[in-house]
Amino acid sequence: MSDASFVSADTNKIAEFEEKSPEVISEFDAIKQEFKRINSELLSTWEGAGANAYKYETDNILEKVGSVEDVLKAINESVVKDIRSTYSSFDEEMGTFNMNPYSEEGE
Repeated sequence: MSDASFVSADTNKIAEFEEKSPEVISEFDAIKQEFKRINSELLSTWEGAGANAYKYETDNILEKVGSVEDVLKAINESVVKDIRSTYSSFDEEMGTFNMNPYSEEGE
């Protein structure tokens, strides 16, 4: 038996991340809208310093949370694209190597 072994790279998790991104964006947006709705309803009947402090804090939270869509879009368009490209190149190299593992550089 030889010492050579086949090597594979599984990119399914990366593909799943890309595929699930729109679902995550929709779910996050729905949560954010519900949060805004609840705050609006609460603040429509609440007045005074406590209400002002609460509104300030919730507005601050919403600002810091930002947009999951922007984050996922940036990840998918840069990091994920680069990872898939690198894996694709690596897969081609491994395919060549696996066809002839005893040559100097798999050629």
